[in-house]
Amino acid sequence: MKALVYADYGDPLTLVDVPEPTCGSDQVRLQVHASSVNPIDWKLHSGALRFLRPIPRPAVPGLDVVGTVLESKASGFAVGDRVVARLGDVPGGAAAEQCVAGADVSVLAPAGLDTAELAALPLAGMTALQGLRDDCGLRMEGDDRRVLVVGASGGVGHYAVQLARIAGAHVTAVCSGKRAEMVRELGADHVIDYRERDDFVSDAPYDIVIDCAAKAPWARFREVMAPGSHLSQPTPNGGWMLAFATSAFTSKKAHFTMLKANASDLGILVDHMQAGRLRSVVGRTFPWTELAAAWEVNKKGGTAGKIALET
Repeated sequence: MKALVYADYGDPLTLVDVPEPTCGSDQVRLQVHASSVNPIDWKLHSGALRFLRPIPRPAVPGLDVVGTVLESKASGFAVGDRVVARLGDVPGGAAAEQCVAGADVSVLAPAGLDTAELAALPLAGMTALQGLRDDCGLRMEGDDRRVLVVGASGGVGHYAVQLARIAGAHVTAVCSGKRAEMVRELGADHVIDYRERDDFVSDAPYDIVIDCAAKAPWARFREVMAPGSHLSQPTPNGGWMLAFATSAFTSKKAHFTMLKANASDLGILVDHMQAGRLRSVVGRTFPWTELAAAWEVNKKGGTAGKIALET
């Protein structure tokens, strides 16, 4: 089969012939139809995370996938089923004609849901869900507290807006003015254009903050957070390490949200999509063989929602 491979950190992606992957116990082998870009893909490739997350090389990147089952050694999955998954082993393997996914991170994909939108969902969607629910304590039904989402038009952020709204929260979203209408359509009650102002005071104090931009310092958020509030930071820089440590001794908590991929949470998100409560915004689509170009667009930022890759 064909796959995109890099031999070592920073090396070019090369389309080469490789052996078909082997399907192990509790796994399915998939014919890949679509995947999506997440910043961790190109950060792993660059070697920037080599001391925290070293990866075996040569490597086939790609963590999100939608595909058809070619072989199943997992209960609940049969040949011909369409599956959406967040591949469990870093760096993934979705940038190929076939890949292998564990049953513990895979969900049957309902008919009628768009393939690219499904492929955009796993990593970013579960990060938003776990940041809101697990780290910040949002009740996923009947919770009318105030939620601030910074970076609300991006990958994790646009799911966070929708999930907070589904829960019943009052949502304030921070994004560029050109994305304001999109974010309102996703469920934001109020939008702050970060290009016009650099404070978040409009609907303060906030009970929950999801910061997907990692540009404002912890001190800026403390000013607008209520006592007993929580902040989720899924993409922290070095400056946040002290905040995570010191906030444990205050009434305003900062959490480093680290995704715990699992089929249960992915199933929750897929159910919301099937019911029409949640959608993926796919701002750009590339052929899967143009992954390097898709990474460059993702690095520059500014794309609405996610970037999808299709076969």
